[in-house]
Amino acid sequence: MTVLGTDADGVRVLRVDGELDVAVVPALLDRVGELLDGAADAVLDLTGATFFDSSGVRLVDRLLRACRSAGGRLVVAAPPGSTSRRVLEVVGMGGDLLADDVASALAALR
Repeated sequence: MTVLGTDADGVRVLRVDGELDVAVVPALLDRVGELLDGAADAVLDLTGATFFDSSGVRLVDRLLRACRSAGGRLVVAAPPGSTSRRVLEVVGMGGDLLADDVASALAALR
């Protein structure tokens, strides 16, 4: 996962390229505090995710809880028809949590 930085409104943007699976996610779960580093609002960019399973759902849930406990929000950029979006919708993590792309996710947080 790449931390792209924090925009002028204090939104942390995190980008995933490649697979979010049991081999990758546990290390990321341990770094949630570091990844958010005090930012209340965050965008998780899954547009580059090539694989997404229940481990990815755990990561989204952990980021969501961390943002909420800091008084902020998380929006996940997952393109329509992508595996990550379908999985998140199937487990009930749709609605306001999802945006089609990073620009839409940032707009949702403003």
